Amino acid sequence: MAASLKQTTSEIATAFDKLLSSSTLRLRTHDAGCVSVVAVERYVAVPRPSVNKPTTTCYSYDVTVTDGVYRAKCQLAPELNSLVHKCVLRTGVEIRIVQCSFLYNEKCLRPGCVLIEGIEFGGERSPLLQTLTQEDVGSLPFFTSRVRNVLAHSDGPLKVEKKHYLPLWNNDDPYGVLWKCDIAPPSNGQALECNLSRGIHLCDLELFWGCTSRFPPVLVRVMYKSRLRFFGKPDGRIDIPYQAYFEVADCTGLMSMVLWNGMCPEWYQKLHVGTVILVENYAMKQAFGSRTQPTPADPSMTVLRSTEISVNTLAPTGKITIIPQEAVKPEWKLPDITYKFVTRCQLDNLSPGDTCDVIGLVTFVGRCERIKKKDEAERYWTYRWVHIVDDTTEQPFILEIFASSQPEAFSNIYPMSYLVCTQMRVVGEARGHTMNYLTSSNESQVYCAGYHRGQPYVSHPRVKSFIKWTKTLSEEALLRKTVIGGYYRFPHSPDTFTPSSDDSEAPSLTSTSELQQEMEALHYREHRCLAVQGFIAAVRYVAWPAARGASGGQPEQPMPAATSSSETQEPRDQAHQGAPAARAGAGTPLSESGEQNNRTTGTAAKRSRCPYNLRVTKRRYCTGAASQTRRVTKSEQDAPTDEKTVQADPRKRSRPQQDDSEQPDPADCQSSSDTLAVVTLEEVPSPSWECGVWSAVQQHLSVHLNHSLHSASVPRKFDYKRREFLMQQHNLHPAKWQPPPAAATACDIEDFIPVCNHGYYVVTIMGVNQQVAIDAVFLPVMSPDDPRRVGRPQAPHDNTLLSCLTEGFVSPESTGTTGWGGARQSFPSPGAIMQTAGSLDRVQVICLLDLYQLGGGQVEVFLNKLYRLTDIAVKV
Repeated sequence: MAASLKQTTSEIATAFDKLLSSSTLRLRTHDAGCVSVVAVERYVAVPRPSVNKPTTTCYSYDVTVTDGVYRAKCQLAPELNSLVHKCVLRTGVEIRIVQCSFLYNEKCLRPGCVLIEGIEFGGERSPLLQTLTQEDVGSLPFFTSRVRNVLAHSDGPLKVEKKHYLPLWNNDDPYGVLWKCDIAPPSNGQALECNLSRGIHLCDLELFWGCTSRFPPVLVRVMYKSRLRFFGKPDGRIDIPYQAYFEVADCTGLMSMVLWNGMCPEWYQKLHVGTVILVENYAMKQAFGSRTQPTPADPSMTVLRSTEISVNTLAPTGKITIIPQEAVKPEWKLPDITYKFVTRCQLDNLSPGDTCDVIGLVTFVGRCERIKKKDEAERYWTYRWVHIVDDTTEQPFILEIFASSQPEAFSNIYPMSYLVCTQMRVVGEARGHTMNYLTSSNESQVYCAGYHRGQPYVSHPRVKSFIKWTKTLSEEALLRKTVIGGYYRFPHSPDTFTPSSDDSEAPSLTSTSELQQEMEALHYREHRCLAVQGFIAAVRYVAWPAARGASGGQPEQPMPAATSSSETQEPRDQAHQGAPAARAGAGTPLSESGEQNNRTTGTAAKRSRCPYNLRVTKRRYCTGAASQTRRVTKSEQDAPTDEKTVQADPRKRSRPQQDDSEQPDPADCQSSSDTLAVVTLEEVPSPSWECGVWSAVQQHLSVHLNHSLHSASVPRKFDYKRREFLMQQHNLHPAKWQPPPAAATACDIEDFIPVCNHGYYVVTIMGVNQQVAIDAVFLPVMSPDDPRRVGRPQAPHDNTLLSCLTEGFVSPESTGTTGWGGARQSFPSPGAIMQTAGSLDRVQVICLLDLYQLGGGQVEVFLNKLYRLTDIAVKV
């Protein structure tokens, strides 16, 4: 807090006092001071008055900023929402508010608030926040004014029509002070005994249905727990529109219990699998038959599906009492929690749709990804891919873990830790292949490091045998097999391409003229797979630099670090204490030139490490109204040349345009974990090929979309001692500012060994109309440590370029038996592969492209698979 105490003037007070003193309640300035973003919070937008009801749900954002003296919560103009969608405006960055206005809600007698209409970006990492702790920021007062009545502070949205915030990146997690975790003690013993004496068994509830509105208490144990479901609508009148299912049981059977609305924030995080509760003042309703149902591990348990218990805050007001575990009596005959743990060897014998429980040691953790829900404009599923191994085989479980309303557990999965997942659903014959994998169900629960203590499964024989096996492992050997992050695609694409239909999950066939629009529409961490038809116009191989520090090799050439996206949680326990750190010093990936909008920041200590000529861009974003009214003044004309202005096109409200920026001196190049960068290095000529018509056609293209390999796209070897930094890189960026862990401040993503250090190919795909071309990265699977290798058919092929692009890997020419992993493989040279490229000349193909929004407007484009016309199942 020392930094803020030395600061005598407040940028927030200076600017907002001018705003509130203005007769127009609007302020536009060119000398605004810097403020730091400490919170970006989302809620359902209030629909604007119109004749027709809104068909899709849109969202608004409140932004909290600080200058070290005050905090201020402001609304963000809807025209600037795209800055949040792409994680450009995020916590931890430095901004200048260049235009704002003051708004009142004319439908209620309540203070007004500030609306941000124009933003200019400063540093990627706020210098102010680097001097403050989270407690320092939380203790700063909110700005108030004597001129006008300003809403100083609110735990909920500034728009009073909404009562709570949603999580920033999905709708499935609890977020905000509304959600309670503390457990209230049960009522006095005499009242509890009285209520228990009036209790009724679940199997007898149907006898009361239709006869009374007040049902006797039920004493049950929570057997299964679903993820939260948010069903809010723009014009909805329910303050807290949530729903959560619990499967509860007594000695007579299993029945669904539903928490509605305000009961969810009160009780959802207090009720866990195994919790014993007394439920009173509930209602009985006919069961909803369309939802998914958990599969009880005990086949002898009676399942009561015709009715369900409904607990709400109104008519009547539900009452739940938690019974401490030590107070549970054997004479109640409540069922124990049972599990259906399977080993990796047993998984292949299960049928698609079966549910099971698994325990394993994490060897690979993928980055967080988001996919859009069907028919929803801004609703996303959040998920990540994880590999775990057990004691039955070296083949891992492949887990597709969706957010299960356990945000701390979801973001705390890291290699070399134990992971337990319950109620996972088997997916068989993964798109043409015979390998089963597991995906989350609605009732799946995830338990990682720090969350195992006290869980019912700790005494299960399968868990005990697994723990015993892990004690025999070599930590050093295990650490060499662990990987985190990078581009990962599963299930592998089928050998035959089938165009998508309305009821299929196959990639849609997209025109190349629509690719740029598709990429600009991507939100932060969103993944999409598209199919395009055209020709392979050119291919070039990009070799990576030699290993750092190798004798006689090239000098160290680090790249600026990848994107910073964190939701870091310090692990509460560890599978292996004191695990050795992986040896840093592997080859650094090389990225091609042609990318725009490269930005770097960092500490001065790292400046001498950066020998590249990088672009640094400062951008200004304004609403459509601001861009229309903006005037060029003399102060703007005399502004420094390294500060560029970007304004939103009034006809395209959510797409800011960016000017070109100058290149700074190499001495000013900095490195930062919060920056995405693509770096150009000098290199020796690499093998390349062009089709016969490419030199003539490329001069007449309307668009050529240039993409290359990003540092964030490369999977890395895991380093146990620096796991906080790696988890921060691959989790989602937090809605509220969190200071980076102390061990992470000196880390650079390039300090971690890349798994794929053999180079990559840049494939230029030209549309069939020869109007648009796009460069896509092809990163072939060659390393035995590459997580993409698992489950991929390894039948040898002839190693032509066409075969490599079709199969996704380079086939080894010879195999020995040496070293860790059991094999040393020899591969053909890139030049030898490129010599076979002539078979692609003027051959029409279909390419599957994986698009992924890394954050900050950067999009990675990977070539997933190439199909010839003979590989198409249905020709259209």
